[in-house]
Amino acid sequence: MRVEEGHWVVEARDDRGRAYRFTGKSLVNAAGPAVLDLLARASAPPDHRMRLVRGSHIVVRRKFEHAYAYFFQLPDGRIFFAIPYERDFTLIGTTDQDHDGSLAEVRASDAEIAYLCEGASEYFRAPVAPADVVWTYSGVRPLIEDGSGRPEAATRGYRIDLDSDEGAPLLTIYGGKITSYRHVAEAAVDALADHVPAITGRRWTAGAALPGGDFPTDGAATIEAEYRRAHPFLPAATVDRIVKAYGTDARAWLGGAKDWDALGGEIAHGLSAAEVNWMMMREWARTTDDILWRRSKLGLLFGKEDVEKLAVLLDAKHPLPLPE
Repeated sequence: MRVEEGHWVVEARDDRGRAYRFTGKSLVNAAGPAVLDLLARASAPPDHRMRLVRGSHIVVRRKFEHAYAYFFQLPDGRIFFAIPYERDFTLIGTTDQDHDGSLAEVRASDAEIAYLCEGASEYFRAPVAPADVVWTYSGVRPLIEDGSGRPEAATRGYRIDLDSDEGAPLLTIYGGKITSYRHVAEAAVDALADHVPAITGRRWTAGAALPGGDFPTDGAATIEAEYRRAHPFLPAATVDRIVKAYGTDARAWLGGAKDWDALGGEIAHGLSAAEVNWMMMREWARTTDDILWRRSKLGLLFGKEDVEKLAVLLDAKHPLPLPE
């Protein structure tokens, strides 16, 4: 990663070893917890120190029947939650632990799992034990180091810095979180406006729907009814998942299908070959983990034979065509 004749040049290889060369008049470093690593690759000194804090969650079988969430306060002062998750499960989290390991290996420790189980057991009638945990996931928060003693006390704010000394702007985003992503994006675009001629006109994204989110005024109910009516072979749980995952975009791969065969067949638990094809062509999915965990949470339901069946489909040379 370097500047050549006023342009950023980035060279990379994909997981198949193919080499690529990208050039651009500006570069945005939105690498989250890897922000300092990217700056090092660009030979740019950081303006802030970062503190990486891991948040872990556990998933157990459904602990309550209703659709409401619980918030609890533990004796140590931390607040955590229990939320209905993927219809048949409950999500419990989260922790705050300094993360000193690799960003490629981010997972809940035994101590974190025990902590969440013990905390939940203080409130639920039936205790939650580590043996009840069917899945865990963790993420690393990129927090700006502010000298806070406890991880949960560190600031969740963000900073945006712009360096244009070499004639090729480098914008770096320190910190931030998913709940403030539109504000961060707006601030980043504003900071680049004087350096990127293409950034002109009035702001328009604040009221724009995300892909598939152009719902009618009554929300998802109309889309759910449409899919149930047009595709009566789909179970209610599958329709619910499809609407939440794709919204109106699902029309593109559902087409006029009246049975599973029209979608290339059902792999398992409402996942069709046509949906897998959509993920591969439009969402860059390549592996079973991409599909079962990163694009959906069907990994909670898939057994070993189901995963093997999906792997066979992914090994095919070409994605299946979308239904007409």
